Amino acid sequence: MKRILLSAIFGLAILTACEKKQHNTVETTETTAQNDHAEHAEAANSTNADEHADVSANLELDNGKKWKTNPEMLPFIQEQEKLIKAYDSDTGDYKKLAADLNSANEKLIKSCTMTGKPHDVLHVWLTDHMKNIDLLGKAVNKEEADHISDALEDSMETYHQYFN
Repeated sequence: MKRILLSAIFGLAILTACEKKQHNTVETTETTAQNDHAEHAEAANSTNADEHADVSANLELDNGKKWKTNPEMLPFIQEQEKLIKAYDSDTGDYKKLAADLNSANEKLIKSCTMTGKPHDVLHVWLTDHMKNIDLLGKAVNKEEADHISDALEDSMETYHQYFN
């Protein structure tokens, strides 16, 4: 009877230890993934592209073809484009536009699953695009905001030159 009881307790102890180890592994994996996304977001939000981007990456085509953007990211790029096209410089609130673009951009960054060269090239475009969004939010007058909103329109055209 003691053997059965001891075997049951020993088995329970092993099972509990394995479950705890597995739970810790899952937590560690989730934490690592969250840290990776946080680092990516921080890199994308940085105004110094050289600190975080692959310095060998340039805004270039993929052997003469456009790079593929992951489907998870497209809705947030399209949302930004829609906001920029809908903005009326005569009646629009450029501070609100900047805030809305920042919000869409945060979602874009969180949805990023691209890797390798396509990711690096997208990052080159995105870094400049984000600088313009930041400048728009800091614009001190309508004329400055109009100039920056034009640059954002150009940025979206650039995106379409290099990405699908």
